[in-house]
Amino acid sequence: LCFGDSITAHGRWVSAPEAAGPWRLVNAGRAGRKTSDIVAELPPALADHSEASGLLLLLGVNDLPARDPRPGDEKIADCVVNLRAALDLALTRFPRESIFLVAPSSVDVTGMDALTLSKGYDITPPLLARLERELELLAREKGVRFFSLHGLLGPGHFSDGLHPNAAGDAIIARAVGAALGLDAPPSCAATPLPAFYLVGDSISIDYHEDLERECAGRFHYTRKGGLELARSNLDHPQGANGGDSASVLTHLREVLAEERDLQSMIVVNCGLHDIKTDPATGARQVPLEDYRRNLEAMVELVQGAGRRLVWILTTPVDERRHNARSRAFHRFERDVAAYNTAAREIMSERGVPVIDLHAFTLRLGGDPYRDHVHFTSEISRRQARFVREALDALSKRGGG
Repeated sequence: LCFGDSITAHGRWVSAPEAAGPWRLVNAGRAGRKTSDIVAELPPALADHSEASGLLLLLGVNDLPARDPRPGDEKIADCVVNLRAALDLALTRFPRESIFLVAPSSVDVTGMDALTLSKGYDITPPLLARLERELELLAREKGVRFFSLHGLLGPGHFSDGLHPNAAGDAIIARAVGAALGLDAPPSCAATPLPAFYLVGDSISIDYHEDLERECAGRFHYTRKGGLELARSNLDHPQGANGGDSASVLTHLREVLAEERDLQSMIVVNCGLHDIKTDPATGARQVPLEDYRRNLEAMVELVQGAGRRLVWILTTPVDERRHNARSRAFHRFERDVAAYNTAAREIMSERGVPVIDLHAFTLRLGGDPYRDHVHFTSEISRRQARFVREALDALSKRGGG
């Protein structure tokens, strides 16, 4: 059963003999289908084709164009959530080796007609590349087969820059046939990767892309969404920026209540926003005792939900540079030390592993900052590797 959008619905590849291999392909495509339609449309498709012994999922292109004004990382994250739900449903009916998750081909922006451009598909090439990586990780997580059409089609393979022409469909048919004709699952059907979900402040946003690369093939890594919004002002907690401990606690309550498939390991860092100090009154944004109570509530919440919490200690600040530059609020290294000490005590008492990113960053020496509190790209890269190595060690000890 080939469940997809117009690339499937109008795809001549579905009926091409070279695509089927040992299978008989049934076209269950619908033009305009998005991954958000899976919940409503996949169950009846499966019911209508009870004879099907396998499933091919080819979706995602329609979730990404500019007609949806949300940041790209949010749209990609939603695709993954929706496709994970599709795989969970498929696994109740088919063996893993009979389920195929397919990354869509890219598009040809230079060949797009006016209608396709008006819908905003011209912004999708980098998003489709990122979606390919996320879908491969999802396939590994679920132990199903994965193959990619991304990069196979180019200029001359589309009728309108978006939909394949006869030449493009012939290329897709050969790629599908090669994948479906495999005698055994490819390497992506090996043991699912350990997984974690990250909530952190702007420091984690700076090292996000490096951590993503570090985790490729090792972990399934997801984080609080909204990276583009967060990067628009790293000093203001919005989007992917977790903010202070009260905000992180609220977010964890929400995702644990709403996302049943949230990863078993949840990695958290907050503190830089908690220690923001009013220059006039000396009041912290979140007083130390409130910070302690918020962290205790996080541990109780996460462990009570059957997940494992991992804590990252807050990174150092250059208070001289910071407080000369920032008039709205100050930060002090003595507060970093006090809040980190409280976090370490709470986590130690409750058996929560701690990743000491503060001490690691101090050991790097020199001038690590690119501004008043954020680090250079080289420091962020090294922080990402340190976090990944710490998670590796935890996973090997059964912490994943």
